[in-house]
Amino acid sequence: MKPVIVFDVNETLLDLAALDDTFGEIFGHSDAGETRKKWFKQLIELFLTATVVGEYRRFDRLTDDALQMTAAQRWREVTDDDREKFRKALGELPAHPDVSAALQRLKAAGFTLAALTNSPRESAEKQLERAGLREYFARVLSADDIERYKPAREAYEHAAQELDVKLDRIVLVAAHSWDVAGALTAGCRAAFVARPGQALSPGIPEPQFRGRDVRDVAEQIVMREQ
Repeated sequence: MKPVIVFDVNETLLDLAALDDTFGEIFGHSDAGETRKKWFKQLIELFLTATVVGEYRRFDRLTDDALQMTAAQRWREVTDDDREKFRKALGELPAHPDVSAALQRLKAAGFTLAALTNSPRESAEKQLERAGLREYFARVLSADDIERYKPAREAYEHAAQELDVKLDRIVLVAAHSWDVAGALTAGCRAAFVARPGQALSPGIPEPQFRGRDVRDVAEQIVMREQ
């Protein structure tokens, strides 16, 4: 029986660099890319904190909080117009160039594909539809449904339950070390996508697959699991 391949969405499949123009409009174009990276790190800090302290807050609220904190670090405030621009851009992220062919390869080889995201499910569905990827996925799952963000064990257990498979029959594909660590700790297998600027923590178990992009990882999975 082939494993179910479960993908993280933001940064793994969808290209957050597409937000740079919006960050440039809000904060100035001189360092828009760095500002976007700082915003995303702030967002990660917020949802990890929410998970650890056990006080759940919706992911779309956290994205806005991270935007406000990014502004405060620059001694300014975001306007309602800024927020609207940002929400629109976040909902229209394109796929990384390697993604579509990789998903086609996995589907053609007979694998069932699913997505597991910290974003609200309805938002992720729309993002994947607009990026031209929704057709590849049997299910789009969200940690929001159980109010426990990845990398909490419950998020991966939720995916296994919804997909009706055991945890060790899931291969979690992600461009984030914390997501890979969470999946491995929960009992899944994992694949790390080494997007630019991403690296695995030396302190976590070695994932079963790692590659430069999703196409590289997909080929490894097909070759090993056929």
